[in-house]
Formats: sequence, structure tokens, C-alpha cells
Amino acid sequence: MSANTEEFILKERLIDKSVEAYALALETINRITIQYRIESFCHLICNAWELLLKAKIINDGEEEHIYYKKQDSNRKRTISLRDCLKRVFPNRNNPSRRNIEYIEELRDESVHLVIGYIPRDVVCLFQANAVGYHKHLNEWFGESLSDRTPVGMMSIVYDMSPESSDLNDQQLRRKLGPDAADFLTHYCAKIKQEFDQLHGSPEFSIGIEYRLVLTKRKDDADITLSAGPGGEPTQIVEVPKDPSKSHPFRQKEVLDQVRDQLHINAHDILCINKVYKVKNRPEYFYQGSVPGSPGQYSQAFVDWLVKQHSRDECFFRKAREKVKQMGSDS
Repeated sequence: MSANTEEFILKERLIDKSVEAYALALETINRITIQYRIESFCHLICNAWELLLKAKIINDGEEEHIYYKKQDSNRKRTISLRDCLKRVFPNRNNPSRRNIEYIEELRDESVHLVIGYIPRDVVCLFQANAVGYHKHLNEWFGESLSDRTPVGMMSIVYDMSPESSDLNDQQLRRKLGPDAADFLTHYCAKIKQEFDQLHGSPEFSIGIEYRLVLTKRKDDADITLSAGPGGEPTQIVEVPKDPSKSHPFRQKEVLDQVRDQLHINAHDILCINKVYKVKNRPEYFYQGSVPGSPGQYSQAFVDWLVKQHSRDECFFRKAREKVKQMGSDS
């Protein structure tokens, strides 16, 4: 058997095992009856990435780099996930690399802690990781998960509102235990800081926001619940939304919405768009396909602006300074 054939077989085995680990990770995190699902997800998704990254290294013609140097008569050992990340994503600030490193940290800590709740920031981290895996599998190997396994929409399911998991809540801290509560508080604070430093990159963290209302008009809903034929269990059906309802504000109207709370102008919105790549985030921005159509913003975008300013009064000034820095670097 030729060396090229052996490399191909090894690469394919790594990809196969990686996809299996990924699918099992999603099945585990989405099975809300399992109490140990968060820790299990972290272990499985890290394994999926490690195998995929090693396949990428082999695909680049560098099979020897997936092994540490052999010592004496010991068998060859493959490199760790951390070393795989350094090789495939040499840029320390690559959003995908930072996302995986944060989950790897949670995996390592979960050996010592029992983490029974998923704070919102961790859910957003997990969701970006799930989407990022599929993206890189396709970019590196031209493969889609739908060709291998029915993993659905790659959505992370949680059995409580993430916003209700306030780590300052004493009852929740008692359930978690002091060590787990302190770790998660510090961990989530780091995630928020990193998210800002990466300019809100969706490759690092994907915001999850649902607004649920009871209405008799199906067209007003983002999600509808219906009984199946013959009284079958309730199904969830997604309904295409009218952009005039989901993203009702033009730039001028965004400014009108926040005028009483924020002293900003159109240039501030332009800077925020550029720094945080708002136009790449469909939950915040919609652009019609008709030439000349104005951009439209959602209520979620307006709320996000207000929230960011409440957290940091210099939020808009920092965005303007970053845009100036981008211009000086070009």
C-alpha cells in the first residue's frame, strides 16, 4: 500500500469518527433529560474538532505533524487539540480558534465540577461552535453533514430561558455549588469581554433571541405550535416572516427609537455596522433584493444598542475610534 493511499485512508477515518462525535455531541446536548449533558457535550465536541483538525493537517500534506516526536521505544502519540488549533489557526485571535479554546477550557473544568445549568453566554458559544464545525467541514473537505448524518438544523436546545440563569441569584448558586458558580461567573465574564474584542464575530458566539407571544394570527408569529392530524403531539413549524414586521426600522427610525436614551447620529450607526459586522447578522439587519432598497433593522438591534451603551458608556466612542484605526491600518 502506497504512502498516499495510507494517508487518504487515515484522513477518511478521522473525518468519519469526527462526524460521529459531532452528531453524538448534538444528540447529547439536545436531550434535556440527561443531567450530565453539558459536560458530555464538551468532551464530544472537542473530540470531534481534534479529529477534524488532524484530518485537515493530513489533507495539507503534513501527516508527520499530527504526531509528537517519538521517544525511545514508545509508540507514536498524536498531538493534542490545543496543538492542532495552533497549527491550523496560527492567528491567536482567530474567532473559530478562540471559540474552541473556550469550550476546551470548559471541558477541562467539567472534570472537577458538576455544571447543571447553561448560562446564556455558554449557549451562544455552543451554537457558534456547532455552526462553525459544519462550515469548516464543508470548506476543508467539500462535505456537508446532510450527506452523512441527519443532524437537523444544528440548533442547541435548552430547557430553560438562558436569561433566567442569573449567576448572581443565590438560589441558583446554591444549586450549582460555590466552586461551579464562581467558575461560571468568571468564565462568562471572559466570554463577554472576548466577544467585544472580536467585534461581535458570529464565529465566536451567536446570539439567541426568541420573542414568544400568543396570537390568533399565524402571520404575526415567528414560530407556530399546532396539533398534528388525529391529535398527534404538538409540532413546531417555522413561518417565513415579513421583513416589514421583523425588521421595521430604517436607519433614521433606529435613531428616532433611541433618541430619548442615547445621543448618537447616523455616523455612529455606520461605525457600529462596520466594527460589529451588523449587516452580516440577520437577526439585526435585513437588505431587500430589489436594487436601491434601504437597509432595515430589527427591534433586537435597537435593544442591543441600548444594552451595549448601558454596559459601557464609551461604547459608541470606542466604535468610532476603531473605525479610525481601521482606516489608518489600510
